Amino acid sequence: MTLQNLSACLLAMTALVLGSCARTAIIQEVSPHYAPITPVQTGPGSPVSPLLAVTADLDTAPGLLEKTPLQAGEKYVAALQTAAAQLDRNPNSQEARNLYNFSLGRIFSLIRARRYEPWGKPFPMGRYTIQLEQAPRYGWDPGQYDFQPDDQVELGGKYITERVVRDGLGATLVAISRQPERNFLKNFSMARNYYGVTAVAEFRGAHCSISFHDPVDDSKVKMGRHTYTLAADFTTSLAILLSKELPEKLGILRLLDPDKYSDSARMIRLRPYHDDRIPLLLVHGLMDSPATWVPLINALRADPVLRSRYQIWAYSYPSGYPYPYTAALLRRELDRAKIVFPNHKPIVAVGHSMGGIITRLMITDTGDAVWDAYFHRSPDRVRMSPKQKSLMEQMLIFQSRDDIARAVFLNAPHRGTVLAGNWVGKLGRKLIRVPKLMISLGDAVRQVITLSEGGMAYENLPTSIDSLTPNNLFVKTVVGLPLNPRIPFHSIIGDRGKPKARANPELGSDGFVPYWSSHLEGARSEKIIPSNHSGHQSPEGIAEVLRILHLHLKTAR
Repeated sequence: MTLQNLSACLLAMTALVLGSCARTAIIQEVSPHYAPITPVQTGPGSPVSPLLAVTADLDTAPGLLEKTPLQAGEKYVAALQTAAAQLDRNPNSQEARNLYNFSLGRIFSLIRARRYEPWGKPFPMGRYTIQLEQAPRYGWDPGQYDFQPDDQVELGGKYITERVVRDGLGATLVAISRQPERNFLKNFSMARNYYGVTAVAEFRGAHCSISFHDPVDDSKVKMGRHTYTLAADFTTSLAILLSKELPEKLGILRLLDPDKYSDSARMIRLRPYHDDRIPLLLVHGLMDSPATWVPLINALRADPVLRSRYQIWAYSYPSGYPYPYTAALLRRELDRAKIVFPNHKPIVAVGHSMGGIITRLMITDTGDAVWDAYFHRSPDRVRMSPKQKSLMEQMLIFQSRDDIARAVFLNAPHRGTVLAGNWVGKLGRKLIRVPKLMISLGDAVRQVITLSEGGMAYENLPTSIDSLTPNNLFVKTVVGLPLNPRIPFHSIIGDRGKPKARANPELGSDGFVPYWSSHLEGARSEKIIPSNHSGHQSPEGIAEVLRILHLHLKTAR
């Protein structure tokens, strides 16, 4: 079979796998219906409160949406005003709060369905006017977003197993940017943002003013004379992001042809930047994408302390690159983050699988040890073009980062994995397109390097799989170098719950990485969990990461 046929075969199998496996996130739009806690009483002499009367009137609104949508909007605003008035009298009324949230959500459903633009000026809805206020505090213009009410969406999928919410006042929404952000690459944001926000409305006569609040930043909101817990939905924005962008599909594609996706190697923020929050840098592994971290992110958002103290940064990269080069690209991104966010707090870095050994390089000082292992002479005595030498130095000579405060390694093959060297690795090596940079380096390296078993030059040029074999010279040299003693690190290792591994940890394996490869002396903690290689998504692995993040808060400055 030719290489071309092999590639086509693998791509076909990948498409089949992607099509047959459970989707990472599934969203289904629904038509929410308001069900009052207390049924409306009927019959002669039965008392009907204004709250229950307007609830009954809401039932007629859906029939007006197509032909007279603003009349439907008037009914929603009337119900909202009635609920707000009842809350002013009794701020603890669950019925009034439910009606308030539901009615406000339906106003946004109408705006979304009819593409209304009620921004910055009064917008008529029958006898009422509504006005959606700008939100300069959060650095974004609501007029550039579409708003999806969370109660119109049912969630599911492989990565969305729990909907994390906070009961309170307000309509929870997902704000989805209409156009790609102009400076998203410069600012480390996504091209399209998916923010979870909460809307709150207040009335002055027949005028309804609607403001937006960030539920991660704010847990309380003032409405009228009273202060309430702010409602929040921390999961739906993640689910919609996954279902719309499908980032997980990049995993296999970026492995097979890394150069084609070279511009995807970058750090990404999930939310607006905050100086007072600790960056939590998540680094994914081989044939993966930042989507793999959604279960952990969802669990973190469920913890009120952690979500208020950390901000999520993710490093995304083509995993077909040899990991020393990927680590060099990450160092460039971290250098750039220092310029864009000069006051950011020291980073906690968490890496899974190959992302773990990339993270390890962020807290390692090589000196000339790795360079000497390859060239057996100082850089000034190696004859290469300046561009080639600069790239080799970036990959082989580096220092521990002063912007990393703590590191966590999950299922990390610090000493490589034998699977990378067997027939699976050999097949993968043939299918991966060698990056052009490696090709340009190849001839120069071959001319000056003293070849040894597992060196940079195999029978073919290096790929990410080559750089994961136990006899790889880079792997063997780096694992012998100490990690920066200033930076505490933690190991989380899977053993699949095998009895023999419980009796003797050194016999354990997560099915891909054995214990002897994941174990590092000097770890501040080492947790063995009954997980396969996806320890970063297992309940035990997630719980251990959260424990470490809480621990870090005790020493963070």
